[in-house]
Amino acid sequence: MMPLLANMALAPWMFAAGIALLTWVLLKRSFRYFGRPRGKRFIKALEEQHRPTSTWDGVQRDSLARIERQKVEMHEMTRDLNGELNSKIIVLEKLISDSQRQIERMEQLLDRADQKQTADNETASFE
Repeated sequence: MMPLLANMALAPWMFAAGIALLTWVLLKRSFRYFGRPRGKRFIKALEEQHRPTSTWDGVQRDSLARIERQKVEMHEMTRDLNGELNSKIIVLEKLISDSQRQIERMEQLLDRADQKQTADNETASFE
């Protein structure tokens, strides 16, 4: 019975030692992953960025990017203007066809008026 009591008194101490060992392993792993390399990771990312070797290199990259943006804007503006022009051309063609119909109708009415006037003149001359 005595060895059982000795083991019972030792159990909480063994449990606490196990928890302490597990905590130490997890903290060591966390420090290895999150601790020191964090600052080095940012520095490494900065070192990997492109640095111009001359002042012209940086200016050239900036100007190329600006030119590309302007080309995209020009293409968008061209597309918008083409759409506006196409819609205006359609409206103009409709107006031209309407005016052509009006011209033809006016010519028909003038012909009728001339025919009626000549008919009235002939009937007046017979009387």
